[in-house]
Amino acid sequence: MSPLRIAIIGGPQYDQIQPVIDAFTAQYSMPVDVAFRGDHVSLNSHLADAATRGSYDLVSTHSKYVPSQQHWLTPLDDIVSGTELDAFQSAALKLCRVNGQQLCLPRNIDARLLFVNRELIDDDWLPSSWEQVVEAATRSASNSGRAGFAFPTRDSGLFGTFYEIVAAYGGALFDDRGEAQFTTPESAAALELLVRAAGRAGLGRAGLGRAGVAPLRMVEERWYFDEVSYAFRSGQVAMVGDWPGYYALLKSSAAMHNRVRVTRYPLGTDGRRHVYAGCHAWAIPVTARDPAASAALLMHLLSAQAATVDAAAGLFPAQRDIALASKDALDIERAEMLTATVATDLLTFPPMPSLPAIEDASAACLRAALLGECSVSQALVAARVAAQAAGRVAAHSAHRR
Repeated sequence: MSPLRIAIIGGPQYDQIQPVIDAFTAQYSMPVDVAFRGDHVSLNSHLADAATRGSYDLVSTHSKYVPSQQHWLTPLDDIVSGTELDAFQSAALKLCRVNGQQLCLPRNIDARLLFVNRELIDDDWLPSSWEQVVEAATRSASNSGRAGFAFPTRDSGLFGTFYEIVAAYGGALFDDRGEAQFTTPESAAALELLVRAAGRAGLGRAGLGRAGVAPLRMVEERWYFDEVSYAFRSGQVAMVGDWPGYYALLKSSAAMHNRVRVTRYPLGTDGRRHVYAGCHAWAIPVTARDPAASAALLMHLLSAQAATVDAAAGLFPAQRDIALASKDALDIERAEMLTATVATDLLTFPPMPSLPAIEDASAACLRAALLGECSVSQALVAARVAAQAAGRVAAHSAHRR
């Protein structure tokens, strides 16, 4: 029997699924070949080629990317029963619907919290704004010689962080028609904050930028989520926004585990928190060789047993009534903060097929400002032009299909 071929994201969010896959093979006598692993940017690029994606029976995806993939994903409404759908949180299911069709099923709800090194920042500190985050990070770096704050400096990681802070300042990246509007005062304030945090004025002591906030190599080395999380876990950085998927790695370090506390994101000008979020999900390509077998694997990967494994690894499952880990004080604190974040703070993207192209094009312009290659205003104008051009190209491609 030929194995089912799947493509997934590499790293902590998916490392623990192999035993779940092995259990599927044992139950159904159906082998599964994980034929591709990579970060989400690499996965999207890999699946953009029709010939490549045509060889897969199941793929991991994300709710924000599904609108751009809808032409090659199988609608699941007639494959998955209403009873099976009732196991999921309704808000997560809604994020995975496009034009009234359930094109994927959510695996987990992904949202960041602030993780703080208690040895570098006082326990009584709580951020009331993003300005206070950078101020506290600057003080910490000045006192300790270690970086105070780190964030992704490329691709969707940079774009999403920028999006969070724009929203916190009361702005929006898209108007009601989905048109990019990156040159607003709120966008300028957000990018100026990130440029200041990156310390692009020059080299200072201990490898920090002259502003004394972030590791200098963070920008040059194009840090993504893996590098940001590692920098915090290894004690190099006082504070980061980190995803649930990295929590198990943090807990595996006994020395670091005892130095950490968790808090929610700071409030925005509207009195709300704005946390860039969405759902990791599973989907079936329309070219799957045996849709019934693919559906069986999909539901196995989204079973209560699989969700319990995910929760133990730190993820926030999209299924209802799956308890998060609560073995110690940090577990309990994180579970409380994450539950509150998912309930009230999620900032999701409009369901735009052009979003991946807009992210890629505009993030490169934002990155130029971090590198000091252009001013904030120049970067935002370039990002708006690039986003609008990417949107037109994506719309033309969709029309041709």
